[in-house]
Amino acid sequence: MTSTSNPKTPIQDAPVHRVLLGKKQILVTENEPLLVQLERAGIPVEYQCREGYCSSCSIKLLRGQVIYPFEPLAWVQSGYLLACCAIVKSDIEIAFFD
Repeated sequence: MTSTSNPKTPIQDAPVHRVLLGKKQILVTENEPLLVQLERAGIPVEYQCREGYCSSCSIKLLRGQVIYPFEPLAWVQSGYLLACCAIVKSDIEIAFFD
């Protein structure tokens, strides 16, 4: 009997976190920016550059932690995140409006 190896893909290895937006909740990984994962879940997010230059994708961060793999050139207001380049590092709660 032969055994087949089924290596895990990087997405399977990534930690999964919950994103709460109002009454909606989605699961995201640390492999992609938040914007991509919100779009995949059908949540529309305003954006322009997708590179951290313009801050069009700024979203209020109510709780939780995100990091940036590279320092965004756009100014990130305290208590907000740039969805295009933010990597979710814990369960978070976000809001599009104050």
